[in-house]
Amino acid sequence: MQNSDSGERTSEAGFDLDQVDRLLTTTRAVRKRLDFDRWVSDELIFECIDLAEQAPTGGNDASRRWVVIRDQDLKDRLGELYAEVGTIFINARGRLDGTGHPKEHIVSSSAYLVENYAKAPALVMLAIWGIHDDSGRPGLFDSAIPSAWSFNLALRSRGLGTAYATMLNNKSDEVAELLGMPPGLTTLVCFPVAYTKGTDFSPAPRRPASEITYFDQWGFTRQRPSDDGTARVADGQGVVAEIDTDARPRAVWDVITDISMPAQFSEEFLGAEWTSDGDPGVGSTFRGRNSIPDVFDWETDCIVTAWDERTAFEWRVTDTENPGAVWRFDLAEQGGGSRLRFSMLIGQENNGTVPMALRDPAKEQRVLNRRRDVLRANMQRVVEGVKAIVDGD
Repeated sequence: MQNSDSGERTSEAGFDLDQVDRLLTTTRAVRKRLDFDRWVSDELIFECIDLAEQAPTGGNDASRRWVVIRDQDLKDRLGELYAEVGTIFINARGRLDGTGHPKEHIVSSSAYLVENYAKAPALVMLAIWGIHDDSGRPGLFDSAIPSAWSFNLALRSRGLGTAYATMLNNKSDEVAELLGMPPGLTTLVCFPVAYTKGTDFSPAPRRPASEITYFDQWGFTRQRPSDDGTARVADGQGVVAEIDTDARPRAVWDVITDISMPAQFSEEFLGAEWTSDGDPGVGSTFRGRNSIPDVFDWETDCIVTAWDERTAFEWRVTDTENPGAVWRFDLAEQGGGSRLRFSMLIGQENNGTVPMALRDPAKEQRVLNRRRDVLRANMQRVVEGVKAIVDGD
C-alpha cells in the first residue's frame, strides 16, 4: 500500500517497502570496494550475528557457530589457503582482462579478493554441528544458509559489505587444525567483513520473475499476474525448455540458427526456408512448415526480431506487433559449457489455439495447458537434440 500523505510505500505489516526493497536489491557481493583500512568493531559483528541468528532453523536446533578471526597471523594463513584454491581466478584474469568476455568482471573481482583476502579487518566464519553426508537431511545446510544471508543483509544495512567466500571449504582439514575446531563440524562460508567504499550499490541485472517462474507445471510461464490464479490468454502464457551442454556457445549458436534443425526432433515442426536475401539478422524472414498428423497442416511466416551472436535468436510469427507466437533461443556460458533456453509465448491474436481457449472461459486453462503440454514435449526434444549434436552424444 502507499501512504497518500508521504508517498511512502508501506506493507500491511508496517514495513517501509522502499527501504526494505533497496536493502534486498542492493546487497551485493563486495570485493574491490571493501575498505581494508577502516576498523570494524566487535559490537557491530555481534549485532549482525544476533540478527542472523533470527533466521529460520530446522527443528529449532541451535547448531550454528560463528568464528571471528582477528589475529593477523591467522588471517594471513587463511589467506594463503584461500589463494591455493583461488589460483584459478588469478590465471583466468590473465586470460580475460581486456577481452570484454561476459565473465571478465567477476573473474577480475574474484582474483582481487584472492590477493587481498587476509586484509579484511575481520574474517567471520559460519560453521554448523554435523557432517554433510549427502543425505539431504534437514537441519544442516538449510538451517545455516538463511542465517548466512541474513548476516549479509545486516552488514549491508550498517554500511558494511562482504562476499560469500566458500573456497576454504576445500581446505577444511587445514582450517580446522589452524582454528582448533573439533571433529563433527561443517564449515560453510568465511566472510571477509569490512566497511564498503561508498554505499551506492545498484540492483543487478537479472531475469524478471515472469521468465523464471513456472505455474502448476515445470516450464509453464505467465507474462503477467493472473487475477484468479488460472491460465488465461490475456496474461501471456508461455513455455520454456532448458538444458546444459558441454559445448561452448559458439558451437551451440551454429546449431540453433539452422532454422530447419528442430525438424529433426519435433513431432510437429517439419522445416523452414529463408524467404529473404543476405545473411540472417534482425528483419530477415523465413517460412516454417508444421503438421499435426491426421488433423491439419499449416505454414507460418516468421520475422527475426533478435539476432545477438552466441546469445539470442528470436523470431515472431505472422505479425511483429500482434504475433501469433514469439519463439526464442537464449544462450549463456555455464562453467565450461553452455546453458540453452528455448522459450515461446502464445500470442493473443493470430494463433489457432486462442479461439478454442476463449470459446468457453471455464475451459480456457484446460485448452491452453493441453496445447502447452504438446509444445513443451517437442521443445524438450529439440534442446535434448541440440545437446546430442554439440556434445557428440
